[in-house]
Amino acid sequence: MILSRLVKVQLVIFVVAGVVATWMMLFTYMQVQSQLGIGRITVTLEAPVTGGLYRFANVSYRGVDVGRVTEVGLTEKGIRATLSIDSDEHIPADLSASIRSMSAVGELYVDLRPRTSTPPYLQDGAVIESRDVIVPEPVAPMLEKLNGLVSSIPKQQLFTLVSELNNSLGGQGSDLQTLLDSSATISSGLNRVADQTATLLRDSATLVDTQTQSLDAIRIWTTSLDGFTGQLVANTPDIQRLLAQGPGFADRVTGLLDSVKLTLPVLLANVTSVGRLAVTYNAGLEQILVLLPPAISTIQAVQPNRNGTKWGLGDFRLSGLSDPPACTVGFLPPSQWRSPQDTSDIDTPDGLYCQLPQSSPIGVRGARNIPCANKPGKRAPTAAMCNSDEEFHPLATRQPLLGPYPFDPNVQQQGVTPSSYTAVHPSVAIAQYDPADGSYVGSDGMRYSQGDLAPKTTGGWQSMMVH
Repeated sequence: MILSRLVKVQLVIFVVAGVVATWMMLFTYMQVQSQLGIGRITVTLEAPVTGGLYRFANVSYRGVDVGRVTEVGLTEKGIRATLSIDSDEHIPADLSASIRSMSAVGELYVDLRPRTSTPPYLQDGAVIESRDVIVPEPVAPMLEKLNGLVSSIPKQQLFTLVSELNNSLGGQGSDLQTLLDSSATISSGLNRVADQTATLLRDSATLVDTQTQSLDAIRIWTTSLDGFTGQLVANTPDIQRLLAQGPGFADRVTGLLDSVKLTLPVLLANVTSVGRLAVTYNAGLEQILVLLPPAISTIQAVQPNRNGTKWGLGDFRLSGLSDPPACTVGFLPPSQWRSPQDTSDIDTPDGLYCQLPQSSPIGVRGARNIPCANKPGKRAPTAAMCNSDEEFHPLATRQPLLGPYPFDPNVQQQGVTPSSYTAVHPSVAIAQYDPADGSYVGSDGMRYSQGDLAPKTTGGWQSMMVH
């Protein structure tokens, strides 16, 4: 059979086209070189579960397909997937692998995410360990739980829920869009710190373990929450009324706060000072709270209807007057004493308190013996002295019977110390005397005797006899 030149040319063209098509089919579409291992490296990926990964799934690096999954098998600790990757791609060995979904139908692929762009690179036979593999959460359990949640809600109440949700979102499309945009911003931020987020999730296992140990407490809490929500359902009308009247109440509260916004900070600052003072004298306040109830009860027991006798009770004693005598050291001298008839208000000098030694039996409950709350064991008349290293210094070692008074604030204001000025002896002085013989001790420390103070005896023991 003799072929014409045209036929020969056509046959040559068909043969060349067939060879090219076969080549493209074998090496482009069928990837025969991948099956034969030509120009490929084999990398093993270990994971606790498959996460839905299957054979022939794509392997991507920086969003570009660089290989396929050639085999998926079981191991004692999980699964092992074999990846066939193009040897021309230089992929850093320090990486993490994430099994991700490409579409809503569950088409999965392996995404290689390097932690660095420097060598060493993946070599043939490399292994990506399980700790560097991120497996997606299974969707089926979530759908089952969602279905169970929807099924647990009665249809009528589900309709009410959807209606209320529609009412709550009615006319708020722009706000909802803003919320979605913000969620997208948060998601993109989380993607930028994906490695840190993964580390946080791995470290949260300890927290989950503690929650497992608190399972009984969580059950009790959920039971209480069920009762709480049931009470909310029972009080739905009251809650609706509260929500309806709440804005007006909030406006009134806002107006009140606006009206006191200038004085409220001052009040809070003063409350802070009072709080610090209460913390300092906490022990004293506790003692007052302990003693106040029985003291009030004792006072109330005086009333006839507060005791079993039906009579008013009272106990008055006049013994022990001026024993010990009243303290006069540290107060104004007699020349500055006012008449009891003068009831006007005047300013008195600071520091008027008994300034005898703290060991003196006179005025033991005076200001000089007040315990320092912040320094146990120390006693001082003022808070400034309590907070300093200064000790209390008395004005006199003992109380004088007959002047001179060792304290005159008017003279001290002129810069004269109590021990350097001369005080005038009062014209009238008071002293204790012995009624048996009329003797007393004067202001100079000498003992004197006054005859008209002692009774005159007219006889001996015979005068005591009845005649």
